[in-house]
Amino acid sequence: MKRSEIPRFGVLNGVQVVYSAPATAGPYAAELMADFGADVLWIESPMGMDSTRLVAKGLTAEAERRNQRNISLDIPSAEGRKIFLRLLKNADIFIEASKGGQFVKWGLTDDVLWRANPRLVIVHVSGFGQTGIPEYVSRPSYDQIGQSFGCYMQLNGLPDSVPVAASPVPCDYMTALFAATSALAALHKAKETGNGESIDLAQYEVMMRVQGYAPMEFLNFGVKPSREDAHNAYLAGVGCYEFADGRFVYIMLYGTAILNRVLPLLGLQFGSDLFPSNMPAIQLHTAAGQLLEEKLGEFCKRHTATEASELLLQAGAPVSVVYDYEMALHDPHYKAREVFVEWNTVESKPIKGINIFPKFKKNPGRIWRGAPYAGWTTRMSWKN
Repeated sequence: MKRSEIPRFGVLNGVQVVYSAPATAGPYAAELMADFGADVLWIESPMGMDSTRLVAKGLTAEAERRNQRNISLDIPSAEGRKIFLRLLKNADIFIEASKGGQFVKWGLTDDVLWRANPRLVIVHVSGFGQTGIPEYVSRPSYDQIGQSFGCYMQLNGLPDSVPVAASPVPCDYMTALFAATSALAALHKAKETGNGESIDLAQYEVMMRVQGYAPMEFLNFGVKPSREDAHNAYLAGVGCYEFADGRFVYIMLYGTAILNRVLPLLGLQFGSDLFPSNMPAIQLHTAAGQLLEEKLGEFCKRHTATEASELLLQAGAPVSVVYDYEMALHDPHYKAREVFVEWNTVESKPIKGINIFPKFKKNPGRIWRGAPYAGWTTRMSWKN
């Protein structure tokens, strides 16, 4: 497929992205741009099939490689290097995911890429970064390694049990979000100055960045985090509760206005000595917290999950039944916002998946093709 045959749509129409990255983090960053109109070219290695083509009958590739062209290319070979640099000549963004320093070993340093295209934005995605201790930089990594080294895995799992990797691959997806936003921010500056940028994105650092207060609590006060079960470790009325029908609801009794409306529903008095009116949350390990948990437990035994949700929502509490895919598929709000959508594979077979988010009012994203086969556009015209 030629570039001229790509439909013009979205806020990123005219942006050209090239990426060489297996698995999830790098490709999903490019996919997010493709959904909003960028021309995305996926460089696959001819040395082996991308793992996403094998997982779940190829559905991972269908979900995260749609709206893209592709080419099979051995980048470090003499001929591959020439073709690769020609591809970058007119590109705006190049994303690569590999062990730190891999492109340097191939002789494809940032400066070499900038000689081909001075305004190119380069995003290096790796497990441990491009600089630092060499033995770390060269380590291989996947999502779960980033979670483990980035102190994220220690937060997940049951108390006094083995740490558990959060699923499905949040390290990869959050790294992709960091990659996409940083690349587009750098592109904004490159268009202003004509000078490109190089971005060094390490998976483990992303996981450290998204832990909120936990690392700061340790750094400032020496408090080590503890793994939580289904209940918040600090606050009463915050957690996942089982109801009379065996279904679960996550409840957040947080905020003075919410406590004012919900506590009477549980037979408790807001504005009393135990529950003062200026208190936005109730500490779990206090007399008030234990009483709130006791009353909430009784409430759970009296109601089904649906009944309880309706009552709590009427009182203004943030709650949700714990959904599964089947429930989501039949939920009217999911339907109204068209969360699930159908498109055609490159074989013209219908396939269902998740729509494009967020939604742009004036320049919406669009799904215009399924994931390409391996080497689908290898015979592309290099003039395009």
